[in-house]
Amino acid sequence: MRVLFTAWAWPPHYYPLVPLAWAMRNAGHEIRVAGPPALADTITHSGQPAVEVGLDADFSEMTRGTMKIDRDAPATPELWRELRKPKGERALKMFASIADTMVDGLVDFARAWEPDLVVHSPTSYAGAIAAAAVGVPNVRVLMAPDIAYRGRHAEPALLADMCARFGVTDVNPLGALTVDPCPPRIQIPSEYPRQLMRYVPYNGPAEMPHWLLEPPTRKRVCITWGTTLAAVNPNLVLAGRMLEAVADLDAEVIVTVAPSHREFLGPVPDNVRVVEGLSLHLLLPTCDLMIHQGGNGTTMTAMASGVPQLIVPQFPDQAFVAERMASAGAADVLLPEDADADTVRARVRDLLENPRWARDTARLRAEAEALPAPTDIVPVLEELARTGRARPTGAPAA
Repeated sequence: MRVLFTAWAWPPHYYPLVPLAWAMRNAGHEIRVAGPPALADTITHSGQPAVEVGLDADFSEMTRGTMKIDRDAPATPELWRELRKPKGERALKMFASIADTMVDGLVDFARAWEPDLVVHSPTSYAGAIAAAAVGVPNVRVLMAPDIAYRGRHAEPALLADMCARFGVTDVNPLGALTVDPCPPRIQIPSEYPRQLMRYVPYNGPAEMPHWLLEPPTRKRVCITWGTTLAAVNPNLVLAGRMLEAVADLDAEVIVTVAPSHREFLGPVPDNVRVVEGLSLHLLLPTCDLMIHQGGNGTTMTAMASGVPQLIVPQFPDQAFVAERMASAGAADVLLPEDADADTVRARVRDLLENPRWARDTARLRAEAEALPAPTDIVPVLEELARTGRARPTGAPAA
C-alpha cells in the first residue's frame, strides 16, 4: 500500500515519524514524506524519499510572535515566568498558520499519488486535511506526552477555512488512530483510539566517535539545550550556566551543541568536553545524567536510554513534559530563575548519588521497552487502511 508521511519544517517534529516510516517501508509498503522545502534534506538524510510541498515558514519568528518575545531580550526571572504561562490558543493559531503554507501543495500531491493512509505529527494539521480530502484514514504520531490534546476543542474553528477550501467536513486532527510512544505512566488521560509503540530514538544522521567506545572512568553528565531556544533568543540558552555550575564536580561533563550554537556557551572550562552535532541516541546510553531544557525529543531519548534528567523548562510545553517525567520519578525539575550555581550543583549531586533516581528511571525505561516495536504495529496500520478500523495491540505480557 501507499503511505504518505508529513510534517512541517522543524526537524524535531519529523524525527518521531522516522522509525515508523522505516518499519512500513521494510514491510514492503511504498512511502513518501511530504514537507516544506526546508525539510527536504532532513527527510532524505533519514533514508526516505522527499516531496516538497508548500512554502517555508519562519518558525523562529513565528514563535517569537506567539511567545511575545524579542530576539535580544535579556533572560530575566520576569521573562521566564511570562514565557511559561499557557499559550494554548496562540500556539494553535501558529500551527494553523503553518498548515496554511503547505496544505494546498499537500492536498494536490495526495490527490495525484492516492495514498491509502496519511501519517502526521500532532500539529501537522495539513496532514489531517489532506487525508480527508482524499478519503483515507489519518494516523497521528505523538512525540511525547500529549500536550496537543488540550487544544482539541479549539481546532475545528481554526481549521474551518482550510477545510472549506477543499470541500471537506470530516477532518479529525486527532486521527483515526493515535500512535503513542509514551509508557502510560507519563501520558495524560485522553479519549481516542490509541496504539502504543516503543520509542525508538532518532536524532538525525549520526557518526559515532571512537572515544565513545571507551568506558567512562567517572560519572558522565551530558548538557544540551536543543535548537529551538537558540533560534528564538540566544539569551535563553543556559547550557553555559549549567556547565559552569558542575564543572568542578567529580564527573565527566560533556556538552553537545549544534555547530552554529557553540558561541552561546561562553567560556568553557578545560575539563569540559564540547561536541558538535553528536546525536543524543549515541551519547546518552553512556551517561549517568542529562541536564537540558525539556524538549520532546531530548526528554524521550533520555527516557529510552534510562538516564535521570535535570530539566530546566522555559516554555509551556517544556514545563508540561518536565512535570510528566517528574511524576514518574525520572526527572528533577528546576525553574530557570532558581537555577543558581549552588542549587544546580546540589541537584546534580543528588541525581548522581541518590539511588532512587537510577531505580525509578530504570523502571520507566523497562516499561518503555515493553511496548510494541514499530514493526509490530505495521499490521494495525495495514488493517486501518484496508477497513477504516484499527484493533490496537497492547504491550507484551511481562
